[in-house]
Amino acid sequence: MNGIDISAWQGDENIDLAKVPYDFCIVKATEGTDYKNRYFTAHCDKVLSRKKLLGAYHYANGGDPQKEADYFLAYCKKYIGKAVLVLDWEAKNNSLFGVKDLEWCLQWCSYVQKKTGIKPLIYIQKSAMDAVKKSGYGLWVAQYPDYVETGYQEHPWNEGKYNCLIRQYTSVGKLSGYAGSLDLNKAYISSASWNKQAGKVKTTSASTTTKKSVNTLAKEVLAGKWGNDTDRKNRLTKAGYDYAKVQAAVNKLIQVSQMSEDKKINAVAHD
Repeated sequence: MNGIDISAWQGDENIDLAKVPYDFCIVKATEGTDYKNRYFTAHCDKVLSRKKLLGAYHYANGGDPQKEADYFLAYCKKYIGKAVLVLDWEAKNNSLFGVKDLEWCLQWCSYVQKKTGIKPLIYIQKSAMDAVKKSGYGLWVAQYPDYVETGYQEHPWNEGKYNCLIRQYTSVGKLSGYAGSLDLNKAYISSASWNKQAGKVKTTSASTTTKKSVNTLAKEVLAGKWGNDTDRKNRLTKAGYDYAKVQAAVNKLIQVSQMSEDKKINAVAHD
């Protein structure tokens, strides 16, 4: 899948998220414990209104990991369960980058996972990837071959040389709907996997459809609506019903029907 990541740099009026092509969009929410992207909610709502996949990221400043996590979670609360959550671990404004990479990232990510039940991703540049790859959290890796303007690429440079869930391959991407440059990314997971990573629960048709009573099902079985033998069992089970209970009700209806017929015969015989 193809996607972009944005921050306040793109503003709200400059970028038209209703026109820019993307499968997913990851939006900056917070930084440290004193910065909030004022366009965050507007950006997220526009992405979701297009029924596109959403992500939200926190830019670490290397402060107290729990406090930074709480700050992030409080600001993006509305989108928890709808967006993939990401820790952005970079050198700028981060005194612990290159010092306590794995320790800090593990503390932040494990705390977020404990609070939300969602396993976040870690954004990291390729040159520092080895420092955090043992964390057990999925990686979003940035690596650029150059700074030549480009659109989406089917096979970014150096693809397949290492494992990651998302690959950011340029910071000078050019797409319709925005005159400036964009970070372009390729995700190596499906939309279903993205939603699972975000903690989004898929509602099945069986859970949303009103369940029929056992007696109703038994009458439908006798009317031939559920097939016979193994086919009947498979269809009822797949639909979420207890085959044994339904079949018992079918047998009971048959017995009642036979008893009624016997009574009719006896009544005629005694006329």
